[in-house]
Amino acid sequence: MNDFLTTTKTSAPPISLLWFIVMMMVLVFLAYTSIKYYANPLYRKTFKFLQGFQLLALYAWYIGFAIPFSNSLPFYHCRLAMFAVLFLPDKWRSKQYFALLGASGAVFALGYPVFDPYDFPHITSFSFLLGHYALFVNSLVYLFNHYDKKLLNKKMIVLYTFGLNLFLVGVNQLTGGNYGLLSRPPIIKGDSLLVNYLVVSTILATALLLFDELFKRREKKILALIK
Repeated sequence: MNDFLTTTKTSAPPISLLWFIVMMMVLVFLAYTSIKYYANPLYRKTFKFLQGFQLLALYAWYIGFAIPFSNSLPFYHCRLAMFAVLFLPDKWRSKQYFALLGASGAVFALGYPVFDPYDFPHITSFSFLLGHYALFVNSLVYLFNHYDKKLLNKKMIVLYTFGLNLFLVGVNQLTGGNYGLLSRPPIIKGDSLLVNYLVVSTILATALLLFDELFKRREKKILALIK
């Protein structure tokens, strides 16, 4: 248990090809179950409970071990989406935005996993996996049940994304953190803050627009069937 909760940093745990395939298979399986059971109350409550448990465990560790603000604030994209999808009222524009962010962000995070530098298993790796899987399900379930094309348009999605990332750049400057992976993106070489901001924001906005278009087309099909 001491190793699971340790604050002694080592290096991020390596992921073998086998385990990466397993992670992707779990993601595909959860996409299937979410499509099939999104209207099931027990399914919805189960993954909301798992998300709440994961956040409670992680922040209990952050607070209990006085983890510095450069890493413990809830300002990662997916972390923000976890809180928003869990606690914001349904049918709010901001909740729909964060649900789109959560669904696409979870795919990115699990497809290119960046674990904290602690030996596996650790509270942070546990939180990373459980948190992103639960976020993926909760975001999809919310969008399947409550998506409304009138709440957000393409311009709003782009402006919200660039505005959020600009805020995170400011947080990083104050805390020395890497929130939103905007200070040290894993896919970009160099230290140009402006380049990091523009590239990360563009990639994220594009992913959000793609997910929004998928749900917009789904809504059109449902309306066509009703008529």
